[in-house]
Amino acid sequence: MGFTILTHLIPMPVPCPCCKASNDTGPACRRCRADLSLLFAVEGERASLVAAARTLAAESRLSESLAALDRAAQLRRTDDVLRLRAAVFLLARDFAGALRAYDELGGRGA
Repeated sequence: MGFTILTHLIPMPVPCPCCKASNDTGPACRRCRADLSLLFAVEGERASLVAAARTLAAESRLSESLAALDRAAQLRRTDDVLRLRAAVFLLARDFAGALRAYDELGGRGA
């Protein structure tokens, strides 16, 4: 089973589930040598979806952008996804949706 790891798309380190070491590159943990290729593949897919959502939003394809953000959040829900989701809702003039997305940040919106 081979995976392409696009480390240039991964914005944050992947924590090792075995030893909790922070890993910027893979596929093996820098400390315990555990195979992290699946985690890096998932994180790479999430980063690709966030990048695609930004592009789609810039092209005013807002429903497609929100769908990409929903998929990215299913992989790992992070503040960058929630902030971008709020911005896309604002572009769509869905102010209630933007407020809900902002509220999910729980005061971490800045």
